[in-house]
Amino acid sequence: MFLLRGNGLTLVPVVHRIHDAGKLVAVHADLVGGIRPDRSGVGWLAAAGVDAVISSHGQLMAAIRSDGMTAIHRLLLVRRSQLDSAISAITRSAPNIVEILPGVIFPAIADMMPPFSVPVLAGGFIRTERDVQASLTAGALGVTTSSTALWGTNGA
Repeated sequence: MFLLRGNGLTLVPVVHRIHDAGKLVAVHADLVGGIRPDRSGVGWLAAAGVDAVISSHGQLMAAIRSDGMTAIHRLLLVRRSQLDSAISAITRSAPNIVEILPGVIFPAIADMMPPFSVPVLAGGFIRTERDVQASLTAGALGVTTSSTALWGTNGA
């Protein structure tokens, strides 16, 4: 389960409830209130029992991995000119997973990207089963979506 919003002060009981349900927890360090996207914030998330940390800050990936969590480097691509710098950022940060946003563009840009040695997720504006299938066909391991109707769809 990806937690993208919320209050960091109430995170620990939420993590416990999600684990009790047999699920893993990924927290977006840049967006959850009360957590700074820095080394201390990463340490706090590890102590809270979080399984993975999502961040657009590539320099955090080593700290996330060092604390035993899965490092998810989120890339927001709004212009073609950002693609080359995003690819360089992934090479430097060495995350465990790459998430491309907006996910609906992934099928259109997948052939412009080198093959990554880690799984790629497509997230953002994934609203239909057709969006899910297009991303999977383009090479994404899965998609992230807040569209509950798609949860459980192959790849979502």
